[in-house]
Amino acid sequence: MKLLSQFVLTLLATLSVIQAASVAPRNNDYFLSEFLDALNKNNLTTLANSYEKIAQTDAGGEVIDALKNNGKVTLLAPENESFKSSTDELGANVLLYNTIWGSIYEHFKLPRIIPQRLHPRDIAQTAYPRPAGSRKRTYNLQDYQVQVIDQFSNNDSDSWKRWSNDPLILIDRAVGSAKVVGSFTFKNIIVLIIDSVLSLPGKVSDLLCKPLIKNAPEGFVKFGSALQKAGLLNSLDNRGARLTLFAPIDDEFATLTSSPKKAQIFPEESFFLWQGGVLALFPSVRKATAESGKQLEFLFENDINYVRCGNTKAAVLRSDVISENGVLHVIDRPLKCD
Repeated sequence: MKLLSQFVLTLLATLSVIQAASVAPRNNDYFLSEFLDALNKNNLTTLANSYEKIAQTDAGGEVIDALKNNGKVTLLAPENESFKSSTDELGANVLLYNTIWGSIYEHFKLPRIIPQRLHPRDIAQTAYPRPAGSRKRTYNLQDYQVQVIDQFSNNDSDSWKRWSNDPLILIDRAVGSAKVVGSFTFKNIIVLIIDSVLSLPGKVSDLLCKPLIKNAPEGFVKFGSALQKAGLLNSLDNRGARLTLFAPIDDEFATLTSSPKKAQIFPEESFFLWQGGVLALFPSVRKATAESGKQLEFLFENDINYVRCGNTKAAVLRSDVISENGVLHVIDRPLKCD
């Protein structure tokens, strides 16, 4: 019995050494300690607590690696007041989603995605989700989720302070937006302090229940119901390939008695630039083939974006609503391609 007890004690001691050895490198990571110190000094203590707690996990290792070893990154950092409680924590996936490859001041080194706007809009790839089996960034946009970022100069928005030389930066969300209220730089990281906690993009079925535009406070009930009856909604939610969906407002969709045309749905691969930039409002791609085989044409006239299929020409009322597996554009009428 004495020999067994000594063996157990020796085994426990060995396990403790192994555990300590696995944790020590992260505890001694000067990058992490300095990063946490920078967050705390800028009153981002709740966010710092999330990073500190997750840093000891395997998932946390990927989060820190995304910040440390991938060149310039832009980090979206919710201010303390945006959390419901000081004990709230952000999970690894949200922290990765808040980490954007590249510098916002260089427009993330992407081509100007949407030049046909009154203000610059960038659709930038984030570190979420981390491609399986890889701890290094890849340059295939389809490997990552994206953030939609708008920048207004003091001449772009009547609501912005005319005397301010700083741009108004908004992070687009399905409903509303997060506003950048401050910034600082730590090593290779540009930290943008935002006034809201961001969540991961929702499924198509979730988005269709939200007031994506002011004129649709109840969402897109009729369109969503028609997709459900046609057996398409579940497949859209769970489809592996990226897709782009054109969602007509309910008032106009009521005039269409048949099931949704498949021309409204097509793979998002058509919306990728060869450089790796997502074409959300298709300024460079003038035509694309819908899943039905019908041809879609994209137009920009009098500061309005349109999509045309056959004799139907629909105005885009809101663009670039990011879903879990693609992007959704709100249009003012159904696309009837026949």
